[in-house]
Amino acid sequence: MNSEIPVQASSHHSSELAARSRARPEPSSNSASAPDPFDPAQFAVRGTVAGGIGVVKQLVTCPVRKPGRQEFVRVHPDAEYRLSAYILELEDERETYLVEPSVAAELPSETRIVSLRLTVTRQGVIFLWPVPEPSLEGYENSWRTSARAAADKAESQWTRIVSNRSQSLYDVYVAPGVLGEPGWPDKSLGEIIKVAFGEKFIIRDGAHPVVRRLLGLS
Repeated sequence: MNSEIPVQASSHHSSELAARSRARPEPSSNSASAPDPFDPAQFAVRGTVAGGIGVVKQLVTCPVRKPGRQEFVRVHPDAEYRLSAYILELEDERETYLVEPSVAAELPSETRIVSLRLTVTRQGVIFLWPVPEPSLEGYENSWRTSARAAADKAESQWTRIVSNRSQSLYDVYVAPGVLGEPGWPDKSLGEIIKVAFGEKFIIRDGAHPVVRRLLGLS
Protein backbone atom coordinates (compact mmCIF):
# COMPACT_ATOMS: atom_id res chain seq x y z
CA MET A 1 0.00 0.00 0.00
CA ASN A 2 2.64 2.51 1.01
CA SER A 3 4.72 1.71 -2.05
CA GLU A 4 1.78 2.56 -4.36
CA ILE A 5 0.95 5.98 -2.86
CA PRO A 6 4.06 7.83 -4.12
CA VAL A 7 3.46 6.49 -7.61
CA GLN A 8 -0.12 7.85 -7.71
CA ALA A 9 0.90 11.25 -6.29
CA SER A 10 3.76 11.58 -8.78
CA SER A 11 1.41 10.89 -11.66
CA HIS A 12 -1.07 13.51 -10.47
CA HIS A 13 1.69 16.09 -10.00
CA SER A 14 3.04 15.47 -13.50
CA SER A 15 -0.42 16.03 -14.96
CA GLU A 16 -0.68 19.41 -13.22
CA LEU A 17 2.74 20.49 -14.50
CA ALA A 18 1.82 19.53 -18.04
CA ALA A 19 -1.43 21.50 -17.83
CA ARG A 20 0.34 24.56 -16.50
CA SER A 21 2.97 24.29 -19.24
CA ARG A 22 0.26 24.23 -21.90
CA ALA A 23 -1.51 27.24 -20.34
CA ARG A 24 1.65 29.38 -20.06
CA PRO A 25 2.00 31.66 -23.18
CA GLU A 26 5.05 31.03 -25.29
CA PRO A 27 7.46 34.00 -25.77
CA SER A 28 6.81 35.71 -29.09
CA SER A 29 9.38 34.95 -31.73
CA ASN A 30 8.01 37.66 -34.06
CA SER A 31 10.70 40.39 -34.02
CA ALA A 32 8.67 42.57 -36.42
CA SER A 33 6.52 43.81 -33.54
CA ALA A 34 9.49 45.64 -32.00
CA PRO A 35 10.49 48.89 -33.77
CA ASP A 36 13.77 48.73 -35.66
CA PRO A 37 16.03 51.44 -34.16
CA PHE A 38 17.74 51.75 -37.54
CA ASP A 39 14.61 51.94 -39.67
CA PRO A 40 15.33 54.61 -42.36
CA ALA A 41 11.75 55.86 -42.08
CA GLN A 42 12.56 57.22 -38.62
CA PHE A 43 15.11 59.58 -40.12
CA ALA A 44 13.39 60.54 -43.39
CA VAL A 45 12.74 64.28 -43.82
CA ARG A 46 9.11 65.09 -44.51
CA GLY A 47 8.32 68.48 -46.01
CA THR A 48 10.93 71.24 -45.71
CA VAL A 49 13.40 71.39 -42.87
CA ALA A 50 13.03 75.15 -42.51
CA GLY A 51 9.26 74.92 -42.35
CA GLY A 52 9.34 72.01 -39.92
CA ILE A 53 11.57 73.42 -37.22
CA GLY A 54 10.98 77.14 -37.56
CA VAL A 55 14.26 78.10 -39.25
CA VAL A 56 14.17 81.58 -40.83
CA LYS A 57 16.49 82.38 -43.72
CA GLN A 58 18.69 85.33 -42.83
CA LEU A 59 19.72 88.06 -45.27
CA VAL A 60 23.51 87.84 -45.13
CA THR A 61 24.37 89.11 -48.62
CA CYS A 62 22.73 91.61 -50.94
CA PRO A 63 24.53 92.22 -54.25
CA VAL A 64 24.23 95.54 -56.07
CA ARG A 65 23.62 94.71 -59.72
CA LYS A 66 21.16 94.76 -62.57
CA PRO A 67 19.09 91.64 -63.35
CA GLY A 68 20.66 88.91 -65.45
CA ARG A 69 19.27 88.49 -68.94
CA GLN A 70 17.69 85.13 -68.02
CA GLU A 71 16.18 86.21 -64.70
CA PHE A 72 12.57 87.10 -64.09
CA VAL A 73 12.46 89.60 -61.23
CA ARG A 74 10.10 91.66 -59.13
CA VAL A 75 10.79 95.11 -57.69
CA HIS A 76 9.40 96.16 -54.31
CA PRO A 77 6.51 98.54 -55.01
CA ASP A 78 6.85 100.63 -51.83
CA ALA A 79 8.70 103.94 -52.15
CA GLU A 80 10.39 103.30 -48.79
CA TYR A 81 12.39 100.53 -50.47
CA ARG A 82 14.08 102.73 -53.03
CA LEU A 83 16.83 105.31 -52.63
CA SER A 84 18.00 107.96 -55.07
CA ALA A 85 21.76 108.07 -54.53
CA TYR A 86 25.20 108.40 -56.06
CA ILE A 87 27.22 105.30 -56.77
CA LEU A 88 30.77 104.79 -58.00
CA GLU A 89 31.75 101.65 -59.89
CA LEU A 90 35.30 100.34 -60.17
CA GLU A 91 35.18 98.37 -63.40
CA ASP A 92 38.35 96.32 -62.98
CA GLU A 93 37.47 95.25 -59.45
CA ARG A 94 33.73 94.98 -60.21
CA GLU A 95 32.98 96.86 -57.01
CA THR A 96 30.15 99.31 -56.39
CA TYR A 97 30.38 102.05 -53.75
CA LEU A 98 27.65 104.17 -52.22
CA VAL A 99 28.84 107.78 -52.21
CA GLU A 100 27.72 110.71 -50.09
CA PRO A 101 26.62 113.66 -52.28
CA SER A 102 29.32 116.00 -50.96
CA VAL A 103 32.01 113.55 -52.08
CA ALA A 104 30.35 112.83 -55.42
CA ALA A 105 30.84 116.50 -56.31
CA GLU A 106 34.60 115.87 -56.27
CA LEU A 107 34.23 113.02 -58.78
CA PRO A 108 31.52 114.08 -61.22
CA SER A 109 32.83 111.93 -64.06
CA GLU A 110 33.13 108.80 -61.90
CA THR A 111 29.79 108.86 -60.09
CA ARG A 112 26.23 108.60 -61.33
CA ILE A 113 22.77 108.95 -59.87
CA VAL A 114 20.69 105.80 -59.59
CA SER A 115 17.60 104.62 -57.81
CA LEU A 116 18.59 101.67 -55.62
CA ARG A 117 15.52 99.46 -55.76
CA LEU A 118 14.96 96.30 -53.77
CA THR A 119 14.62 93.40 -56.20
CA VAL A 120 14.10 89.64 -55.96
CA THR A 121 14.48 86.76 -58.41
CA ARG A 122 12.19 83.77 -58.84
CA GLN A 123 14.67 81.79 -56.73
CA GLY A 124 14.33 84.27 -53.87
CA VAL A 125 17.69 85.98 -54.36
CA ILE A 126 17.55 89.53 -53.00
CA PHE A 127 19.60 92.34 -54.53
CA LEU A 128 19.61 96.10 -55.06
CA TRP A 129 19.07 97.11 -58.67
CA PRO A 130 20.81 100.44 -59.45
CA VAL A 131 18.22 101.78 -61.89
CA PRO A 132 19.66 104.77 -63.80
CA GLU A 133 18.09 108.16 -63.18
CA PRO A 134 18.46 111.33 -65.25
CA SER A 135 21.62 113.27 -64.48
CA LEU A 136 21.38 116.64 -62.75
CA GLU A 137 21.82 118.18 -66.18
CA GLY A 138 18.82 116.20 -67.42
CA TYR A 139 20.84 113.91 -69.68
CA GLU A 140 18.82 110.91 -70.86
CA ASN A 141 19.16 108.02 -73.26
CA SER A 142 17.13 104.98 -74.28
CA TRP A 143 19.13 102.64 -72.05
CA ARG A 144 18.11 104.62 -68.98
CA THR A 145 14.49 105.15 -69.91
CA SER A 146 13.95 101.49 -70.86
CA ALA A 147 15.59 100.31 -67.61
CA ARG A 148 13.27 102.53 -65.58
CA ALA A 149 10.27 101.28 -67.55
CA ALA A 150 11.30 97.69 -66.82
CA ALA A 151 11.74 98.38 -63.10
CA ASP A 152 8.33 100.04 -62.94
CA LYS A 153 6.75 97.09 -64.75
CA ALA A 154 8.43 94.68 -62.33
CA GLU A 155 6.61 96.27 -59.39
CA SER A 156 3.49 94.33 -60.38
CA GLN A 157 4.64 91.61 -62.82
CA TRP A 158 7.51 89.16 -63.15
CA THR A 159 9.76 90.86 -65.69
CA ARG A 160 12.92 90.05 -67.63
CA ILE A 161 15.22 92.50 -69.41
CA VAL A 162 17.56 91.79 -72.31
CA SER A 163 19.94 94.33 -73.80
CA ASN A 164 19.21 95.21 -77.42
CA ARG A 165 22.44 96.74 -78.68
CA SER A 166 21.16 97.44 -82.16
CA GLN A 167 18.53 99.79 -80.73
CA SER A 168 20.51 100.86 -77.64
CA LEU A 169 17.83 99.87 -75.14
CA TYR A 170 16.52 97.05 -73.00
CA ASP A 171 13.82 94.78 -74.34
CA VAL A 172 11.29 94.06 -71.61
CA TYR A 173 9.53 90.70 -71.29
CA VAL A 174 6.68 89.86 -68.92
CA ALA A 175 6.14 86.27 -67.73
CA PRO A 176 2.94 84.87 -69.30
CA GLY A 177 2.34 82.40 -66.46
CA VAL A 178 0.95 82.98 -62.99
CA LEU A 179 4.15 82.82 -60.93
CA GLY A 180 2.82 83.99 -57.59
CA GLU A 181 3.82 86.89 -55.40
CA PRO A 182 7.43 87.30 -54.23
CA GLY A 183 8.68 87.05 -50.67
CA TRP A 184 10.49 90.05 -49.18
CA PRO A 185 12.92 90.28 -46.26
CA ASP A 186 11.56 91.67 -43.01
CA LYS A 187 14.14 94.45 -42.88
CA SER A 188 14.20 98.20 -43.38
CA LEU A 189 15.99 99.78 -46.32
CA GLY A 190 18.69 100.99 -43.94
CA GLU A 191 19.33 97.44 -42.74
CA ILE A 192 19.46 96.20 -46.33
CA ILE A 193 21.94 98.93 -47.31
CA LYS A 194 24.11 97.90 -44.37
CA VAL A 195 24.15 94.31 -45.66
CA ALA A 196 24.74 95.39 -49.27
CA PHE A 197 27.55 97.90 -48.69
CA GLY A 198 28.78 97.72 -45.11
CA GLU A 199 31.37 100.33 -44.17
CA LYS A 200 33.86 99.03 -46.70
CA PHE A 201 31.81 100.08 -49.72
CA ILE A 202 30.52 103.44 -48.48
CA ILE A 203 32.49 106.58 -49.35
CA ARG A 204 31.80 109.26 -46.76
CA ASP A 205 34.66 111.73 -47.35
CA GLY A 206 37.58 112.60 -49.59
CA ALA A 207 40.01 110.63 -47.43
CA HIS A 208 38.61 107.34 -48.68
CA PRO A 209 41.31 105.30 -50.49
CA VAL A 210 39.21 105.05 -53.67
CA VAL A 211 38.76 108.82 -53.86
CA ARG A 212 42.46 109.46 -53.30
CA ARG A 213 43.35 106.90 -55.93
CA LEU A 214 41.01 108.37 -58.56
CA LEU A 215 42.27 111.90 -57.84
CA GLY A 216 45.87 110.72 -58.18
CA LEU A 217 46.71 111.46 -54.56
CA SER A 218 47.84 107.96 -53.67
